[in-house]
Amino acid sequence: MRNLEAAALVSDDWASFVGLTAAAGPAVWDRPTRLAGWRVVELARHVHWGMTMEAHALELAARSTAGSAPAEGGRRAGAVARAEGVHLTVPREEILPALAAARIRLVTALKAAPDEAGVVVPMPYGDLALPVARQVFVMEAAVHRSDLAHAVGADDRLSPGTHTVTAAVLEGLWGVIAAAATSTPPPGTGYLLRGRTVRVAVEFDGTAWTSPARAPAVVVRGDDDAVLLAALGRLPLMDPGLTLEGDRALGLRLKEFFPGP
Repeated sequence: MRNLEAAALVSDDWASFVGLTAAAGPAVWDRPTRLAGWRVVELARHVHWGMTMEAHALELAARSTAGSAPAEGGRRAGAVARAEGVHLTVPREEILPALAAARIRLVTALKAAPDEAGVVVPMPYGDLALPVARQVFVMEAAVHRSDLAHAVGADDRLSPGTHTVTAAVLEGLWGVIAAAATSTPPPGTGYLLRGRTVRVAVEFDGTAWTSPARAPAVVVRGDDDAVLLAALGRLPLMDPGLTLEGDRALGLRLKEFFPGP
């Protein structure tokens, strides 16, 4: 996936987020979402922070590659400026214009990012290689559009073209995301998330999450959307669209070992 392909997917999903929110009317802000404790207004403010943070990260990467000094406002970790998002505090009637502007900024930055080997994107939590950052941005847009669609009663399936990307992010960054867990499974426990076209396979070796070295203890099967939304904590593992094979008790504890994202 290159910049223009990622920009198209990101642009479409964030445009859909804004459009679905606008179509639902002013009462939408107080609708609950499937994210614990968040209404649509909290989701929208988080989305604005995320889009502006991602845009800033790409802008910093472009300046760094061009040899320019980091932009003002970039928080420093050692000698590296870290991306920062904009916390949206405007009245509700100004949220949609702010989201639309943030989308344009992000898509513009993604199209303009230096699409060459070795480019590093300085995210708040650490550096990501540009190809990985692109995938994360695509996944974030797809998942939060799905969150909003679910809240307003629209089709919450992930957008075409984003399933493989989302699976790649989950598998590639599983250990990073799982670092927030307060417990781990027994050493040697493996999980296989098997959709119709996507596959995520990981194993805990007693110290870290790695590529599997043996057959999985748990297999979660379903269509691509069900499997990915379950891994993302958006769909309960008891959902009738999912099948758990192997150690069912460990299967139902998946989100205990892999919280978020």
